[in-house]
Amino acid sequence: MKQYLFLGDSITDADHLFDPANLGYGYVSLLARRPEYADARFVNRGHEGFTIERVLQMLRRDGIGGHWDAITLLAGVNDIPVELFTSHSRIPLEFSAFYREVLDLLCQHTSTILLLEPFLFDEPAEYSAWHPYIEKESQIICDLALSYSAHFITTDSILRQAARQEGVDAITTDGIHLTPHGNTLLADLWHQAFTALFHD
Repeated sequence: MKQYLFLGDSITDADHLFDPANLGYGYVSLLARRPEYADARFVNRGHEGFTIERVLQMLRRDGIGGHWDAITLLAGVNDIPVELFTSHSRIPLEFSAFYREVLDLLCQHTSTILLLEPFLFDEPAEYSAWHPYIEKESQIICDLALSYSAHFITTDSILRQAARQEGVDAITTDGIHLTPHGNTLLADLWHQAFTALFHD
C-alpha cells in the first residue's frame, strides 16, 4: 500500500482535529477519496497556524516515521505576520534556513517530495502588503526544490486567476482559506503534478 504524508498549516489541517483517521474537509481528504488513490493511505499532519519553524519543531519532536512514498509540504503564509507584525525578521533568511532543515529531514524518509507554493488572494485589500512576501517565499521554495530534487507545484497565480474569473467568494472564504471549490482546485493541482511525475 502506498503511503502519502501531508504537512503544513491550516490549509492542510482543515479541521482534522489531530485525529489520524480524520483527514479534514480540505484538499487532502478530497485526494484520498479519488478512485486513483483507493489503495493508498493518506496521513494529514497539518496544524492550524503553523509557520515553517513550527513544522520543523514538530518533526524534530515527533519524528516522521518510516518510509513514505511521497511527502507534501504547504507552509509559508503564517510566516508573513511574523515578518510584518513582530520585531522578528523572518523572510528571507530564517524562512529559507527553516525550510532547508525541514527538507533535510524529509529526504531521510522519502524520495518524492512535493512542495506546494503558498498562496494569497487579492481580497481583502489588507493582504496587498503581503503579496511581496509570498513572492519571496515562492522563489525560495522553488530554488530549494531544485537543490533537493523536490517538485514545486505552482498555486498562487492559478488560484488567484480562478478567483478573478469565478469570483473571490467562490474560491476563498477570507483571502487565505479555501472554499470547497477552492480545495477542489488545489487537489486538482496536486493530482496533476503527482501523476506527471510518473508519466513523463
